[in-house]
Amino acid sequence: MSAQLEGRDPSTLPPLGFIAIDITFHRPRGDPWNPETWPFPLIRVQAEGSTEAEVVRKGSYDPGFLDRFVEAGKRLVEQGCVGIITSCGFLIMAQHELAARLPVPVSTSSLLQLPSIFAFLPPSKKVAVITYDDSRLGEEHFQQVGIPWTSVYVRSPPAGGPLRRVIADGGKYVHAEIAAELSGVAKQLLEDHSDIGAILLECTQMCVCAEEIQASVGPGVPVYDAYTNACWFYSGLVRRRPLAWGPPDT
Repeated sequence: MSAQLEGRDPSTLPPLGFIAIDITFHRPRGDPWNPETWPFPLIRVQAEGSTEAEVVRKGSYDPGFLDRFVEAGKRLVEQGCVGIITSCGFLIMAQHELAARLPVPVSTSSLLQLPSIFAFLPPSKKVAVITYDDSRLGEEHFQQVGIPWTSVYVRSPPAGGPLRRVIADGGKYVHAEIAAELSGVAKQLLEDHSDIGAILLECTQMCVCAEEIQASVGPGVPVYDAYTNACWFYSGLVRRRPLAWGPPDT
């Protein structure tokens, strides 16, 4: 939570907009679709007709697909949102198009944090990206933010595992199973690569497991995700004097 928003009544703050894929599955607190995840109001729409397969495809998006996201974003703007986030890290491929066509700031992906993460790290370190599908998240996604493919390690949980069963097949959500699966991926990455300096979670549904993931690798490895991205994004959209500062000096 942004320090400047702590202790404030969320109903006094302007809303952030959220565009989700047009699919339905369980979204617990910690998932960006769940309004209880955020320390500020959230208004949500789905991009009608969009599918998981379309979003995680390789390469650029079709114009019709992008049009559906623009239309959804305009509906959020009409409802008064001050900025817009989206529901999948793969949508970094739509960042420039949506930012150009919508009248409020847009942050499509947790991957947008990568340049800042690398700035925090020693030059010898790389970033491990845990993604929904490592067969589809490729070099073109990292090119959107100027990050060389050789600077990251990308890995995903298996297609038949707990996380992907929930999203792709509407399977039962069991937090402990998903947290254990993602923690195992993170631990194996660090065992395989000693030069990892940070972990970035691409998939928005991974936010809810960030604490367990960090505990599995140790406190010296920062973990970033869609939640850290959106909280930073919102903190610049809506500036509030932190309550701990008290009134301005006279």
